[in-house]
Amino acid sequence: MHHPASIRSEYRPDIDGLRSVAVLSVFLFHLQPALLPGGFLGVDVFFVISGYLITGIILREHHQRTFSFTHFYARRIKRIFPALFVVLLFSGVIALFLLVPETYTNFMQSARYAAGQLANFFFSRKVDYFSEGFSGQPLLHTWSLGVEEQFYLFWPLLIFICFRFFNNTDIPGRNQSRQQPAVLSAARRSSRPVLLSAPGYEQLVNRKIAGVLLLISVVSCWACYVLAATNYNLAFYMFYTRAFEFCIGGFIALRMVEQPVAKSANGMAGLLGILMLFFSFFFIKEEFMGRPFLQGSVIIPCIGSALIIYANSSTGFVNQILATKIPAAIGKISYSLYLYHWPVIIFYKLYADTTEIGPAASVGIIVISFILSILSYLYVEQPARKTGLGDYRVITLAIAVIVVFASMFKNFEQYDTATWRITRYDEMATTEQPTMQFAEECQKRRENGLWYFHCQQMPEKDTPIIALVGDSHAPHYILAVTKWALKNGYDVKFLARPGCPMLLGDVRIEQGMFDDTYLRQCETALPALQAHIVDDPRVAFVLVAQRFDLLHDGKVHTNEYRVLSFKDSDDKTVKDHTQYYRDQLAYTLEQIRNAGKEMVILKQVPIFPDIDACNWEPGLKKLFSRERLCEYNAAFNDKWLKPSSDFIDEFAATHQVELFDPVSYFDSPLQNGHNTYHDTDHLSEYGVRFMVPHFSEVMDGIIERRKGPQHARIP
Repeated sequence: MHHPASIRSEYRPDIDGLRSVAVLSVFLFHLQPALLPGGFLGVDVFFVISGYLITGIILREHHQRTFSFTHFYARRIKRIFPALFVVLLFSGVIALFLLVPETYTNFMQSARYAAGQLANFFFSRKVDYFSEGFSGQPLLHTWSLGVEEQFYLFWPLLIFICFRFFNNTDIPGRNQSRQQPAVLSAARRSSRPVLLSAPGYEQLVNRKIAGVLLLISVVSCWACYVLAATNYNLAFYMFYTRAFEFCIGGFIALRMVEQPVAKSANGMAGLLGILMLFFSFFFIKEEFMGRPFLQGSVIIPCIGSALIIYANSSTGFVNQILATKIPAAIGKISYSLYLYHWPVIIFYKLYADTTEIGPAASVGIIVISFILSILSYLYVEQPARKTGLGDYRVITLAIAVIVVFASMFKNFEQYDTATWRITRYDEMATTEQPTMQFAEECQKRRENGLWYFHCQQMPEKDTPIIALVGDSHAPHYILAVTKWALKNGYDVKFLARPGCPMLLGDVRIEQGMFDDTYLRQCETALPALQAHIVDDPRVAFVLVAQRFDLLHDGKVHTNEYRVLSFKDSDDKTVKDHTQYYRDQLAYTLEQIRNAGKEMVILKQVPIFPDIDACNWEPGLKKLFSRERLCEYNAAFNDKWLKPSSDFIDEFAATHQVELFDPVSYFDSPLQNGHNTYHDTDHLSEYGVRFMVPHFSEVMDGIIERRKGPQHARIP
């Protein structure tokens, strides 16, 4: 009869082979995503393996009455910390002389969290794992180590509580299993396990623990499913949404189902498992069958991994292949390989100023990653595991290392623009928020929540007005509009709020980009649009300058999920966001025209994600005389800007609305040697000045074409 206390502790090379499958799939996905679209699921294989091994270790030692929290945590520290902190140290040194300010600050913050085993919390607030934005984060992969460490903290406590609780229940053999002090002492001194329990006792306890794991799995799966639709980053990065994966490994460790004896059964279990893994790696992407992979598809590689672990390692042919020398050897270095491969990839991309990795570079990255991993395994991992330090000393040292590293990375954050590590290409470039620029001949004042620019000599009541409205993109045009207005006999009204769609009617928004202060400002701006612009008879033009890539679908670049939504009259989120915005924009246009005014749409400038690379020269690039990178990423703009640009073009053509499109003039972010951008999608003061003559030329053309209310003067 199967005896659960005999959960095996001997080495299984096939599990190392399974580790090699997991780490190589992740490596290939990070290196060439198109070749293995689902390779990221290798992390889920690691979670199942950890669930199996750690549950087995804790169960065995509890059944033998040898479990110790301090010894367990000391072993985990020896296994995890040395290689991790060496990678953090090496990565930190490279970051000092390679990363531009924003990326540098994010790195130092992420390193601090990684040192504290909380990287998943940091990245859940910062980065969509599947977005382009992740490519600048050298420690992004440590999110999974955070999940693992939180598992190590939680799991022993969970099983300990289970044993304490179930030991107080009426289980046959319980009293016999407790009265073993002499044997317990011998068990703790001996390296061989001594079984102390009455027959059937462990099996009953294990069944109850399996019930607890089942409950945790159900709750975890439910949380993962719900959050995948409402807060994707939490679903992806958090331990509680991944706990069911560890539970799957734990179920195998509990051996509630007998391991198959027949060679054919073992072969079929292993074969089905490996086929499920290959299917997952090649066909499951961020979305699968119209749903996020976390809403069900993630279970496929987890079950596949569990089947391989469940199969008998000595008779299953898949397990025998995995147990051969090469897969097992790669499995042994898999932890170090996982740690090193991602920083090597990212630091190469940042140094080479590229998002694509060619064949030659791929080979180089593979070779370097394997060399570093082998050295780490031989000279960091192995010596650390064999150290003779006592458990309490190991834990104390680990806490000290966490504090020292976290403090060090916190201290280094202040050097983001230090001249000893990085210099500016252009002293005119600045990351400071540009001041409001307008024609100096105009007089500015604030009234009714708007800015009013009086640019003419005649009395205000006799001066026609051109109104500029929008969000944080509207200030790009203030200088150009006031200069044009000054030349053509107009005053200017300016109304703008960050992230606020300038629409008429009963418009209600919900957004996650700004705090509630901005939302309230938007709510007060929309009535002002009606009362002080549309209803003002002096206003001849209403110029609308918005971040249309946000408004047309509610999303921003590098984020696949909506950060701005519209609500209907029942306060429910509008499902067809784009159609609603089209309808409200058309209604706004109709109201403006009914008021005897003309609307002109001012489109947004191209998105420039590489602004820091254009402004800053890190020490390593200066040392090797790397060329300055200051170009638009065409593929990036095609993905994130073109849909909204086409939307506005189609709307303007349908409704015969005049347009000004700055993309025609911004062929490069660098004009006359100066960067025209302040950040990714906002212009610098130089960029604002660069726009002036182009806007003036287009606006003059609009006047010539219209010859209507635009030329009217207030009597």
